[in-house]
Amino acid sequence: MLNCKGITLVESLLTIVIILIITGTLIPLSYQMYSTLINKKMELHASITAYEAAKKILNEGSNSGVMNIESNVYRWNYEDSKICVHFTNLHGERTKCINEIGEID
Repeated sequence: MLNCKGITLVESLLTIVIILIITGTLIPLSYQMYSTLINKKMELHASITAYEAAKKILNEGSNSGVMNIESNVYRWNYEDSKICVHFTNLHGERTKCINEIGEID
């Protein structure tokens, strides 16, 4: 496509359009993947908090508490034979409850 006169205007515009299309699709996709990863990570931390809370319930008899993981606050409480963890992720306030049998609400 190169000739003696250099690159034409049409080739330059086509290159710019292709670059814009690629970046226009990859940036939103990568942001969505990053947001999903962060939310899943916070759900995992809520499960870890519930596990640690179960150990405290058995050993100390505590009914509530707070755990900080990576600058996020996870509040847990134990009532009606289930542990509920309250936390905030990118979607807002969330609650994850686990009962004695291991079912997740």
